[in-house]
Formats: sequence, structure tokens, C-alpha cells
Amino acid sequence: MELDVVSWMGELCRKLSERFGKRLLFAGLQGSRQRGEAREDSDIDVVVVLDRVEAEDLAAYRSLLRGMPQGGLACGFICGLRELRGWPGYDLVALSRDTKGYYGDLLALLPPLGREDELACVQVGAANLYHAACHTLLFGELEPQALCGLYKSAFFLLRMDHALRTGEYVPTRKELLEKLRGARRQVLLDEAGTGGALQRAEYEERLGRLIGLCGEILQKGPETCR
Repeated sequence: MELDVVSWMGELCRKLSERFGKRLLFAGLQGSRQRGEAREDSDIDVVVVLDRVEAEDLAAYRSLLRGMPQGGLACGFICGLRELRGWPGYDLVALSRDTKGYYGDLLALLPPLGREDELACVQVGAANLYHAACHTLLFGELEPQALCGLYKSAFFLLRMDHALRTGEYVPTRKELLEKLRGARRQVLLDEAGTGGALQRAEYEERLGRLIGLCGEILQKGPETCR
């Protein structure tokens, strides 16, 4: 049965509020289900912020999730308020852009975020993906699943890169594909073709395109936004 994620989140928020009361500051959804791109078995990426998070809170939250319909699909992010405000800004940029609130206001809980945080989000994302693609090409096997993970990271990177270069934040793959050109567009097109087996040459060619794109972003640094 298809999951009605809006109803699911409504029920979750009710249970969270009953369990944690005023300690619950925010609950929201991110990921493919928030973007309308989910498969039947996709994770339910929940974001929860409490006034603080202790071990017993995590145990209570785990029990609560297990009691939810299809609770085995639940994953995501949970944090205390003080920890959230000390979180690296580049990571909070991505969190704030990709999260839809169902309870509370996430932006009101975050520290001030600026363009330098957005730049760091792109540069750190490019560096991590560059390293992962190089490592996969050197030491990985011919596994489409490995490419899928890299392309997931590439989508997040290209989405923020596009926002910095154009001022336009595009939430979904379909919309982003319509906006991108050249090497950036090709990477998203490559992602769409990862379902079947690949020959070694094509596998390495795709990894090479990822490495080349990330290298370009890293070399240009802040210039990538102009």
C-alpha cells in the first residue's frame, strides 16, 4: 500500500508531542518523500529537534517509530537545540533547504547562515564526492549500487551549486535537469542510466565525469558562483 506521508507525519507529530510535550521544538521531513520522488521502499527521512537529546530520549523515539505504520522505513536526523546551534553552517544550509516543517519553525532555531556557509556547502560536497569517486575508481568493484550512492551526493551538490550560480533553488531532479547544461546536465543523465550492468570502460567513464566536475568546482572555488 502506498504511504500517505502527510498523514504519517501528522500522526508522528501527535505522538512526539504526547511523549515530549514542550520539549519538542521541531519535526519535519526531508529526502525523496518530501520531494515527491520516493519509491515504495524509500526511507522516511524525519528531522526532529528537542530541547536536548539524551540516551533515554533516543530510546523513547526509537520505540515510537517502531509503533508507526511502516516504521521500519524511518530514518533521519535528531538533535538537541544547543547542538543544532553549534552545528557546521554548511551542513545546516542543506538541512534547511531540504526540510519541510510539520511542527515548529526550523529556521527560527538555526543560527544565522550566510553566503559563506552556502559556498562551504558546495566546496565540502565537491571535495567529499571527488574523494569518493576517486576511491571507487581505484578500489571499487563494478557495482551499480556504488554509482547510485555517488549520484545521490552529486544531485545534492548540483542543486546547491545551481542555487549559488543562479540564485534559484530547484528542489527536484526533474526540475534541475531542465535547468542544467553541459557537464552538469550529463551527470544527472548518467544517474538515470545506472539501473543495469555496466562495462568497465563505461563505469570508469562515468566516474571520470564525476571527478572532472568536482575538480572544476574545487579549482574555481568561490568563482563557481559567479
